[in-house]
Amino acid sequence: MNYKEIIQTTIEEVYPNYLVKALLKRLEAKGSISYNDTMLTDTNPFIFSLNAENSYIPQYNSTELLTVLEHKESDVIEAIQSQEYESPYSYSVLFQVNTEWTTQLETAINEGKIISADDTSFTCDVLADSLINSTPSYKKIGKLDVLKFSLHLVGYLPQENENRREIVYPILCLLNPENLTLEIRYEKAKGYISNREDGFYIKKIEEVKSKIEELLGIELLAINLSPIVKYIKETLSESEDNEIAVSAQALEYHTGSKAVLDTGNNDNMILPLIGNLKDILKNNEALFDANNETREIQAMLEDIILEAEYLSDHPWITLAWKNDVKSKVLKVKFLFNYQGQDFSVLQYYGNNADSERMSYVTQFIFDNKRELDSQTE
Repeated sequence: MNYKEIIQTTIEEVYPNYLVKALLKRLEAKGSISYNDTMLTDTNPFIFSLNAENSYIPQYNSTELLTVLEHKESDVIEAIQSQEYESPYSYSVLFQVNTEWTTQLETAINEGKIISADDTSFTCDVLADSLINSTPSYKKIGKLDVLKFSLHLVGYLPQENENRREIVYPILCLLNPENLTLEIRYEKAKGYISNREDGFYIKKIEEVKSKIEELLGIELLAINLSPIVKYIKETLSESEDNEIAVSAQALEYHTGSKAVLDTGNNDNMILPLIGNLKDILKNNEALFDANNETREIQAMLEDIILEAEYLSDHPWITLAWKNDVKSKVLKVKFLFNYQGQDFSVLQYYGNNADSERMSYVTQFIFDNKRELDSQTE
């Protein structure tokens, strides 16, 4: 299959509705498409309707995008290439970089090991069947050096005929020179694309890590996010007014018992049990200080909170960035030591985690890491 055919299959099989709409809006803003002849420009757009009496109502769906691909192939591919740098991704992994990479990056670009997406001759990414043999594209976005790997993945639907599917699977890598960090962003692949391979994502992360170390002559060190998130939680408990709340967490007690606490759709973001106990203690200080017996009850409740929050293990914790509009609350799940690995995975929920908000979360983590490190020096 050629690049266009693989992109076509990717649109059909993978692209969610919000991404399809974003691409069509991008093409419409650029003047590559028009939904009726009253919107004509000098850019010779593809027009969905020339019937002035019955104007075309935009659907912003995959059928429209596939139609545009047939008539404006280069424009659609260009839009996809750009959108992949800006789109939200569901997962990310953070690494510390041991040294600067600017010189080696320039050398790799000059040697053709990395392709500049800003070069006038650039049309689309080079697809690779494996990360080992891949040639990433590069773009400077603000202060970040961003590499994009485009994998050509093949999967098989659980049906007898015409079951082969080929898609483009991008992996984004953001290098931040200010705090010497690397963030790997990726999306979840459908089961038939990953062939339900054990450790599919772990292998991809490790392969990206090795490839970047090879290309840029750097060493990537896994960041232990558990103490950083613990520090963030402690900071939250000291503040009455903050933008973040613990939305959910898993507890594993040393006795072997386990529990999962989740605020669900609770508007006040109070974590069940622990949050309720904290509120009871906070709102009834005079009552608990009434006599020795009530103070003893207070101490026992505090011990329950202590064991749950600080003496038990937390395989994962979800932090929520608050918003007055419930649908815009951003939730990020921190999966510590992901499946026994030395790195942790951040899982973003919903479609509101755009690239800018993901970068904000990353910066927030490293700001807190810096504060924590300064306290332990």
